[in-house]
Amino acid sequence: MTMQRNFGEPILEIKNISLSFGGVKALTDVSFNVLEGEIRAIIGPNGAGKSSILNVISGFYHPQQGEVWFRGEKRSALKPHEVAKQGVARTFQNIALFKGMSTLDNLMTGRITHMKSNLFWQMLWKGPAEREEIEHREKVEQIIDCFFLVRD
Repeated sequence: MTMQRNFGEPILEIKNISLSFGGVKALTDVSFNVLEGEIRAIIGPNGAGKSSILNVISGFYHPQQGEVWFRGEKRSALKPHEVAKQGVARTFQNIALFKGMSTLDNLMTGRITHMKSNLFWQMLWKGPAEREEIEHREKVEQIIDCFFLVRD
């Protein structure tokens, strides 16, 4: 029995991206897309531009040419925190966790950009802030279960 999976529309489109640092061309006319529900990998030898394209996608670098489209809209030159609010982020090869914090706490830290309660409710940790924290904790626990992470 073969399993077929249907993918949706393009969620991310990279169109003709070129990026240079002085006279060094890191990326030249790179194009690809990622469909809704699809998982893609970027592989290649050292110096191939893998980190550069991830930095363009996540807003750390702004290309000299080309366009990044996200959910059908051309993305302007956003700052990394603005890109993160869209739900796009990158990880780094050297994992740097907060020492003394559990896996759950480290993952909850990454959800901060999705929390909307104001400072007043956060200080009281009642009402909207408490409900929001519980919702995000449930999501983090699903992630931990999905990836078989150790809860420490």
